[in-house]
Amino acid sequence: MSDGVLTNPFTGQTIMFVEDSEDVLVMVSTYKPGGAPAPAHFHPSQEERFTVLAGSVRAGTGDETQVLRTGDVLEIPAGIPHEFGGSPDEEGTVRWEVRPPLRTREFFERLFGALNAANEGREEDDPFDVADYEDVFRIA
Repeated sequence: MSDGVLTNPFTGQTIMFVEDSEDVLVMVSTYKPGGAPAPAHFHPSQEERFTVLAGSVRAGTGDETQVLRTGDVLEIPAGIPHEFGGSPDEEGTVRWEVRPPLRTREFFERLFGALNAANEGREEDDPFDVADYEDVFRIA
């Protein structure tokens, strides 16, 4: 993590935390062109809202995949499987809200930390396990 920004060394996605309260976690995330989306997943008791601030991103829910552009908003209710990531040929920046936040910030800090450690060939003292965060993230 550098200057409060998390970076995925494999996809180039960045996450900057903007607000972290009892009610909402607000992040600004940038996706590189062609960046692989997160695997299909869902949040058991959290809803998400994505507002595209610049460029475009890809989102998939069910059998539908769409490209969201500047100004578009996508709301994902709790329990709905989805994918989200970079569009094929354009960078995108989104405002990303998660309600309630629960342990989402911790999840991303640990995940991106593990990705950076793997990229640098380091082993972590406390390895990241996605199963430890089933309250906030489950593979669909």
